[in-house]
Amino acid sequence: MTLIPVEYHGVHTTGPEHFSCVLLRWAEQNRILPIWMSPLSAAELEARDEGFIPRRPGTPDLMAEMSTRLTSGVTAVNIISHFEGVFIASLVFNDGEEIDARPSDAIKLARALEIDIHVEEDVLTQASFFISDDVLEEYFGLRFSPAEESDGDDEVSASGDAQADADFEEMMRSLGMDESDFLETGGEDDTDVTKGDNE
Repeated sequence: MTLIPVEYHGVHTTGPEHFSCVLLRWAEQNRILPIWMSPLSAAELEARDEGFIPRRPGTPDLMAEMSTRLTSGVTAVNIISHFEGVFIASLVFNDGEEIDARPSDAIKLARALEIDIHVEEDVLTQASFFISDDVLEEYFGLRFSPAEESDGDDEVSASGDAQADADFEEMMRSLGMDESDFLETGGEDDTDVTKGDNE
């Protein structure tokens, strides 16, 4: 298994139904991996990202506290498999033990513990896709400087190519959307939101 570090780029909504997702970026290949989330999970994560501190510990805070006090501690959060829109994550502990987790819970824990997120290379290859810089900025408010982009591969250049276009079109079709939907309005969990919470 080859695990690749990915960048976390927050919670976003897309499509006329305003489905929510977390965007993870495979920087070396300049590709995006969306992890779809339920509205509740997305709202919790977005509130944390904006610095909101609940009066009582939320689930991620409780998980972080328990993992620190009652176990050897979580050292890694990995997304290890993907099938038909559903992702499976793994929490790795200091003593080498691993437990499966919903990606939404795993990502919230990673944010609470301030640890990196890694994704299995095969998952990235199958489920990530190229989005042009213009689309990233227009619909998600993201812009990466040339220094943040991969030095290399023409295949994933900002101008795009046939395979990149096919990746993006396939992702949109899987959500029941096309280009016209973006022109009308602006994403929900670790799974295909049309099936419910992928968490």
